[in-house]
Amino acid sequence: KDEHKIEALKTVISSILHGEDMSRLLMPIIKFCTQSSNHTLKKLLLIYWECLDMYGSDGKLRPEMILVCEGMKKNLIHPNEYVRGSTLRFLCKLKEADILQSLIPSITGNLEHRNAYVRKYAVLSVFHIHNKFPNLIPDAPDLIEKILESEVDSAARRNAFLVLYHADEQKAMAYLYSNLDQLESLGESFQLVALELIRKVSRTKAFAEVKSRYLRCIYALTECPSNPVAYEAANTLISLSAAPIAVRRAIAAYTRLLAAESDSSVKLIIISKLKSLKKRHETVLSDMIMDVLRSLSTPNNDIRQKTLDLCLRLLSPRNVQSVVNVLKKELLKTDSPSHEDKDSLEYRKILVDSLHRCAVKFPEVVPSVVHLLMNYVGDENTAGAKDVILFVRHIVEEYPKLRSSILDRLLEQIDEIRSSGVYRVALWILGEYTDDMKVLNDAISTVTDMVGPLPMIPRAILKEGKADEDEEEGKENVDKKAVVKREQKSKILADGTYASEGLTPSEDMKEEDENMEEDTKLRALLLSGDSFLAACLAGSLTKMTLRFCTLKTMGSVDSRAQIGKTLLLLSSLLRIGEYSPKTKKSKLDRDSRQRILTCIHALLHPKTVSEALLKLSRESFREMLKQIKSVEGAREEDDFDNNKEVDDVITVRQLCPEKELYDVEGESRDVKKAVGAETSTLDINSKLSRVYQLTGFADSVYAEAYLTVLDFDILLDILVVNQTDESLQNLTVELNTSGDLKIADRIQEHTIAPKQSKTINVSIKVSSTESGVIFGSIAYSTAKGVDKKIVVLNSIHMDIMDYIHPANCTDTEFRSMWAEFEWENKVSVNTDFTELTSYLNHIVKITNMKCLTPDVDQYSECGFLAANLYACSIFGEDALLNLSVEQNPVSRKITGYVRIRSKTQGVALSLGDKITSNQRRETKASTGDAKSNKS
Repeated sequence: KDEHKIEALKTVISSILHGEDMSRLLMPIIKFCTQSSNHTLKKLLLIYWECLDMYGSDGKLRPEMILVCEGMKKNLIHPNEYVRGSTLRFLCKLKEADILQSLIPSITGNLEHRNAYVRKYAVLSVFHIHNKFPNLIPDAPDLIEKILESEVDSAARRNAFLVLYHADEQKAMAYLYSNLDQLESLGESFQLVALELIRKVSRTKAFAEVKSRYLRCIYALTECPSNPVAYEAANTLISLSAAPIAVRRAIAAYTRLLAAESDSSVKLIIISKLKSLKKRHETVLSDMIMDVLRSLSTPNNDIRQKTLDLCLRLLSPRNVQSVVNVLKKELLKTDSPSHEDKDSLEYRKILVDSLHRCAVKFPEVVPSVVHLLMNYVGDENTAGAKDVILFVRHIVEEYPKLRSSILDRLLEQIDEIRSSGVYRVALWILGEYTDDMKVLNDAISTVTDMVGPLPMIPRAILKEGKADEDEEEGKENVDKKAVVKREQKSKILADGTYASEGLTPSEDMKEEDENMEEDTKLRALLLSGDSFLAACLAGSLTKMTLRFCTLKTMGSVDSRAQIGKTLLLLSSLLRIGEYSPKTKKSKLDRDSRQRILTCIHALLHPKTVSEALLKLSRESFREMLKQIKSVEGAREEDDFDNNKEVDDVITVRQLCPEKELYDVEGESRDVKKAVGAETSTLDINSKLSRVYQLTGFADSVYAEAYLTVLDFDILLDILVVNQTDESLQNLTVELNTSGDLKIADRIQEHTIAPKQSKTINVSIKVSSTESGVIFGSIAYSTAKGVDKKIVVLNSIHMDIMDYIHPANCTDTEFRSMWAEFEWENKVSVNTDFTELTSYLNHIVKITNMKCLTPDVDQYSECGFLAANLYACSIFGEDALLNLSVEQNPVSRKITGYVRIRSKTQGVALSLGDKITSNQRRETKASTGDAKSNKS
């Protein structure tokens, strides 16, 4: 029965795929299966022919293949079109000329079959045969051109044009030129192939004569309803012409796709394409910045961030006001109650940061931005509010003319602040920049009122003390106090009538209500034991008091009175947490107490320290701003790839060969990167380090591999040498991977003569930075032996450094990622280095990370060093490293820890292993395991 034959044939195919020799069943299968009319069995037969080794032990074609050819001929003239189509599809994979030669008439006869399914695969079969064996069908281009003129099916026409494109480029261009006016109606698949052909021939001299007509057609395709066609048309337009009108049309297509496409991956690809256009067409792209900003309507914050980064690099005096207006509208949208989720708060933070960068780059927009942003100092999102107050701090320093209005607005908004970190910056601003007497008086009175009545004692303790004093009076009124006010609440009874129910408020509720009504947020934070805030408050009040004394003349009555009030407040800050044994956690720490005592000393001796507090502090802040600007400038220079030297050769397009007329620099660089040509610049030691010995010299098969990493792909060139005196047949390299590695190619079997070699190329896809392992074996058989022999290969461990690249980030971004990432690897320092900076440079070198801590050389004479390092992988994964080490002054031994944090466990473990194995010059140290930092 056919059912039994189907099951048996499935078993045979599975056995062949597992390496078993099933050639003895070839004749029974030909005898009992080829004559069947069952379609399922016919499809399985095609799979069996594909898996079967058609050559015998002598290396010649098996004689049984003649019978197989007869069966295929019958299938090619079968009345069922799907049997014909599947057979033609199988012939596209066949590489035996002896078999194909006898089938040529049947294949060409199917080019004019009535069914488009058959014609589609007949065209591909002709292309395959002509590509592999041109002498079998020498007139293939003429046949395809004839079929193409009369073809009406879109899929078959696309295949025919693709075959003509590869077989005879001139005939394909002639056909396309004659049908250029109908290209918009020929279907999406045909249009994509036509655009590919246009890009290919655009570098020829003949194309230049008809270029204008092709450009008009491509202009129309950029507005095609099909998104893939519009994208490819825009790419083709960019490669054909650098004229502003062509670039503008291409950018318009990109921006339209950016707003219309729902796939986030497509949006990211388009944004990266626009970013690449910035290098050569920045002026045109800057004029269309408003179209790019339309993609802010997407809910994905990553896309919003990348869009804003691109737009901020395109800012100019002509468009900055328009961009700021759009950002302000987007910021106001986030105020609605429907935008209170986590993503909306994060988007608000992105907008605040973007407005900050706009204001820093173009001072003329500062007045319209700063007052709007100050509405968000009391934002529930602490990170966003802190970005706002840091922006205000920057503006107050850079723009003295706006200082008075900003300080007035800050005094109005300061009572709405909810975060301790925002309070600290706001108090620092008031203490540093209140130079005007009126603003100074308002600032001192506002801060004093927010601190509240002195002493700084919690309200509950004050009530306990008052209750002790009135104890006797309270005993007389016990009955009155026992009467508790009961709130009335309506309740529905079982019969449907209403009744009143008393509700007694709890003590916790009453205490919370009292705190909310009478205590300010600043006082509540101070009483809760925020030591850092108390120290910042003391410093701010001290600066304002010293400035008040300077303006009022040092030693005057008003100056002494103000010093006395400030000393009283500072002394009260020192007593926080000392009035109740239950509030031990609210006591000030030692550092904050010392800071407050220093402020008290400064007020008692104002003449000696006034200059340090009022002048040197601001100068230090100016130096910090300069340093931040230099870091941001370095980041922009890193993003702008401009590695030209003064003595580099100048490329003149008019003098280039015909094949290099367009995009000489960009495309040639991309092609070199794609084929791995850039690795040729490595020195001999770097190249040899990428050679891995897979087998031993005494094995019958010697194998070694050269590994090339091309971003998301790994190319393995495996050299296999037959060291025996007999031929190795059916030799195959069976590879497996662990981790996020996947073998993309199916490795073919080979026959290697004695003492000969063969190079096998394998492509492996990489999907993440986690370290992977490549392992496997070589299986082969000889002419004498029946069983296969296996040689186990040495494993190849992938190096994470191939995917890690140094990157820049701000201190705020580093701290935010450090708090967010959940995987940490803590490595103990065990090294023979004796210099702190030398050890840091060594860590930077072996991890391929960038040191974010400036001026590390100044730590060479100290006994300790703390530095932050950052890197980013090609997959967008961030790697953070904190180095905290100290040096023993006697033995000069370096001790400490290296802490690595990442969002994924593999990155943290891989970097930790890399540091552990290389932190010493000779020996190795031990490392801790990666642990979850979720808590």
